[in-house]
Amino acid sequence: MGTVPANPFKIIQLAFKETVPKAHAELQKWHQEALKIDDVEIREQAAWTVNDKTFHCEGGSIFALLAGENKDNHIQFLVAYQTICDYLDTLCDKNDAHDPNDFRSIHQALLDCLTPDKPHGDYYQYRDHFEDNGYLRKLVDACREATASFPGFADMQTHMQEVSQFYIDFQVYKHVEEEKREPLLKDFYERNKHFAPTMRWYEFACGTASTLALYCMAAYAAAPVQTAQGQQIKEAYFPWVQGVHILLDYFIDQEEDRQENEMNFVAYYGDSKEMFERFKYIDQKATEKLQMLPDKKFHLLLKTGLYALYLSDKKVMSHPRLKAEAKQLIKLGGFPASLFYYNRWIFKRKIS
Repeated sequence: MGTVPANPFKIIQLAFKETVPKAHAELQKWHQEALKIDDVEIREQAAWTVNDKTFHCEGGSIFALLAGENKDNHIQFLVAYQTICDYLDTLCDKNDAHDPNDFRSIHQALLDCLTPDKPHGDYYQYRDHFEDNGYLRKLVDACREATASFPGFADMQTHMQEVSQFYIDFQVYKHVEEEKREPLLKDFYERNKHFAPTMRWYEFACGTASTLALYCMAAYAAAPVQTAQGQQIKEAYFPWVQGVHILLDYFIDQEEDRQENEMNFVAYYGDSKEMFERFKYIDQKATEKLQMLPDKKFHLLLKTGLYALYLSDKKVMSHPRLKAEAKQLIKLGGFPASLFYYNRWIFKRKIS
């Protein structure tokens, strides 16, 4: 395994040079596959999702720097898996039935990605006459093909499946009828609060709604030399680092969600002071857990990079209150976050 970068300049350089271009190539491949779908509505939703959610794969691809010489296969897995996540999220958003059985059925694809010997599920069994020309199955097969090249996949598999199941549960509860969402998510937390008893239910929901832990495990599983265990990574990323990740995501969507009357977990904080205090607490717990991982400097830099990635978003820059609050939040990341924050603008220009 090559040397894992431990300073922000090197990570940015390698992202520009190696991981992001590969992620773009994989995304282009899936965009072309989406355009082959016969059904016009499904084709448009699949193609739009690939184009609109590119940044998920750009940021996630940095984990490939942990995979050494196997980084290309890791990126193949990451892009295919993330494309499934984003595609299914779109299908749920566009579905008026709000059927939890349907949501679980289509999300079975994510578990099938991690179970190579299992036959494909009947993903669309609750959707009449829904045909995507095998698009979802092809994405699953790409994930399976990639994990077949991961020397450490067998050791990571159970932990990857566990965090995937948490993600699926969240997606189901998030997309049911509006009046059922909060009770289901509160019960979800009560059943799992032993993972993070000091979190609030909506913070725990954020901790389940991210794929960072899975991509980190996949990277170490892909590496020719095994240096980390799934349990280590899971305890660091789930739910603390993932909580930081998705809280930031909801932070930038506050105004948009308010206008569209959508559930936003940051809106549950009483005021800015409470929000800053809880962000700081969750960030500190994430930092504490990451200190226990191999390549801890790399992981800590990725966490601070999340602040730059989200807080430089145009949704924040165009909103005076969010922009002012973002200046406070960026301080949690210290100098590396500020550096990533600046380079994010360069990054956007390079890939636009």
